[in-house]
Amino acid sequence: MRVLVSNELRKLASVRSTWVLLGATALLAALHAAGLLIGDPGGELVTQAGKQRVLFSAGMGSVLALVLGVLISAGEFRHKTITDTYLTTPARGRVMGAKLLTGLGVGTVAGLASALATLAVSAPWLSAQDKALAPGDAYVWQTLAGGAAWCAGYAVIGVAVGALTRNPVLGIVGALAWLNVVEGIIRSAAGEIGKWLPSGAAFALGNAVQDDLLSQAAGAVLLVGYAAVIAGLAGLITLRRDVT
Repeated sequence: MRVLVSNELRKLASVRSTWVLLGATALLAALHAAGLLIGDPGGELVTQAGKQRVLFSAGMGSVLALVLGVLISAGEFRHKTITDTYLTTPARGRVMGAKLLTGLGVGTVAGLASALATLAVSAPWLSAQDKALAPGDAYVWQTLAGGAAWCAGYAVIGVAVGALTRNPVLGIVGALAWLNVVEGIIRSAAGEIGKWLPSGAAFALGNAVQDDLLSQAAGAVLLVGYAAVIAGLAGLITLRRDVT
């Protein structure tokens, strides 16, 4: 498995889009944090809730981590390299496992980059405004760590979605449509269900300042559950259907 994961990482490192998406993930988090800092209309950043909303930016790059996850699996079908991959390693389950582990690792890197970018933008800004973050406050690290974990979870889900669709465009559009459109409709029709949906779990994990969410720990468990179910389904279908 170590060799397979190493091979997957080499594939990713050789593609420009990987580096672009990793950089864009951190940039998106930094811009989101900067936008909140600049647009603080009522001095809300004096409060813990205001600072927590800024630190929540660490999870904003998760959508790009999901895109990267889709490309890890669906990209091989697009570039017609999946046949060579399975000929080299006929055990499809191990290949799928390696891709999921790779998604977890790369998603974690993207999440850490997003968290560091958020902290790099927000800490100096708040300190200059005499509203400095207190390193001893648990919410600071819980929010940054939650954002990083959110990116990692979405990357794993992206790998599974890519394996299911085998088409990067379909996988990316389908996943984003579900998160931003379908779940929005469900929340509008039945608001209480929203916190149990994948994005609701992700927001809870990211430590969002909302009253209608699960706890951060419960959000983490729920998002892991979603990732495990989707990955299990992708694994079963991958084992049963033809490569082409």
